[in-house]
Amino acid sequence: MNTKEKIISEALKIYNRDGIRTVTTRQIAQEMGISAGNLHYHFKHTEDIIFHIFQLLEAGYEKMILLPEKRGVSFQQLLDGFIEGSYVLIDKYRFIFENFVEICNWIPRIAESYRRLVEQREGQLVSLFMYYADGGMFRSEIPLLNLKRFVRQLFIVSDFWSSSYAVLGRQQGIDPFEDYRQTIHTAFYPYLL
Repeated sequence: MNTKEKIISEALKIYNRDGIRTVTTRQIAQEMGISAGNLHYHFKHTEDIIFHIFQLLEAGYEKMILLPEKRGVSFQQLLDGFIEGSYVLIDKYRFIFENFVEICNWIPRIAESYRRLVEQREGQLVSLFMYYADGGMFRSEIPLLNLKRFVRQLFIVSDFWSSSYAVLGRQQGIDPFEDYRQTIHTAFYPYLL
């Protein structure tokens, strides 16, 4: 692992532990045992570190995106795989999900990247739903506009679940993965056959 990768790894650990409000590049460098100058050689600003971490999160989702080419797999199997994979990413990049609106306001290029991602995924997911509707596993009579709105609803539920869990679920001792799994299954329930 090179210095840049070590910086990202350490920053991710610190942001997940402490949040984004108080963490500085100096603190990251200190906890790594390197000089602030060495860190700034790789990342000039805190925003650059967070943007790089966000790009890693995007790449993680890109690797697991649900595509209709996965023929022969039931929708339930595909959904369960998505739930497990997305939960792993949510847990790994927890600080982004718990502070997403603040991060987007602070670092506009993350907000712009997210908007492009949602737009791209809308078409992919609508095609996926139609593919499984043709296979008799997803409701087929849903208007296209409603499918697009459902995709937006899925982004809201998935991307902001962590914030809700941090406020409501964690205090009640609810298992986070099980809560996430049930939340996503409930969102899909009206659409499945």
